[in-house]
Amino acid sequence: MGKKRGSATTKGSNKKAQQKQPQRSGPLAGTRRFARDVRGELRRVTWPDRDQLRQSTAVVLIIVLVLAVYVAAVDFVFQNLVRLIFL
Repeated sequence: MGKKRGSATTKGSNKKAQQKQPQRSGPLAGTRRFARDVRGELRRVTWPDRDQLRQSTAVVLIIVLVLAVYVAAVDFVFQNLVRLIFL
């Protein structure tokens, strides 16, 4: 069988990615790393603009109100059924 093309270059090209930064020791090393990773992830977040935020908030409030009315109606029905059965 023949040798794959480019296999020699792919092995050597990831040396920088394979090298790890020196590990810090200490009781807070994990906490520091976690905080650094969180900051890095938050930089990549696409934050909503004011209109998107307002629209999403309105949708959430409407859904909460609809569900609250539904639960109140079901509660009212079951409360009356229990009164009819047990009283």
